[in-house]
Amino acid sequence: MPESRATVSTEHAVRCVTRLCRHWSHKFQVSFDESRGEIFFDPARCVLTVIEGGLQVLIEAPDEATLDQLEPVVADHLQRMVADEALQISWQR
Repeated sequence: MPESRATVSTEHAVRCVTRLCRHWSHKFQVSFDESRGEIFFDPARCVLTVIEGGLQVLIEAPDEATLDQLEPVVADHLQRMVADEALQISWQR
């Protein structure tokens, strides 16, 4: 399964995970706690892991086209969750 990863520096990693998971919980199946969140986009999924100094973001998708669609959506939503901080998100496949 193709995947894309990004390490995002942020002082608000826990807030970002909880807000994003709550935001998408009305539309998708999610699970989260203060250190990790999973969003199931069926058939893709996004895993957010709090690390020292930020977040590790993983998107797994059935194909490259789905990754192409999800990378900007996830990046945009992450930025919305920490509106007062400009995030640098560089995806690596």
